[in-house]
Amino acid sequence: MNRGIGRSGIRRTGARAAAVGALGTAAVVLAVTPAFAKGSVDLTASPGTVRVGHTVHVKGSGNSDAVWFAKFCAQERTGTRGAWHTVACGRVVDVTERDAKVDARIEVRHRGVVQFRGVLYGVDGPRGGHPYADITTPARTVHVR
Repeated sequence: MNRGIGRSGIRRTGARAAAVGALGTAAVVLAVTPAFAKGSVDLTASPGTVRVGHTVHVKGSGNSDAVWFAKFCAQERTGTRGAWHTVACGRVVDVTERDAKVDARIEVRHRGVVQFRGVLYGVDGPRGGHPYADITTPARTVHVR
């Protein structure tokens, strides 16, 4: 008597092959997907409206799991487009022990809009070294009259 694989055997074999394929694909996707580091940054710029020649108080802090040593810098640009320029930076700190911080008073010299943002830079070691941007805050807008 010839007992070949019946229809239910083919279905089971196909289902088994599909399950093995799905597990293999999931393993490859998990192996290739990068792990994202956690971090947080915050920047305030006050007051929201200021006169020409007066100062804006810019204060911020941040940390990240992606770096060991970091410094936090405040950047400024005139208007809502254009290049960002670093106006103040805090000290290099070990972010496993404390947050990187910046606290500065910046004089505004032109009417219109000035934007500030904070950038958390990772650095090579406790004395600084090559900085690389890790996290950037959204822009904070100050109106100058």
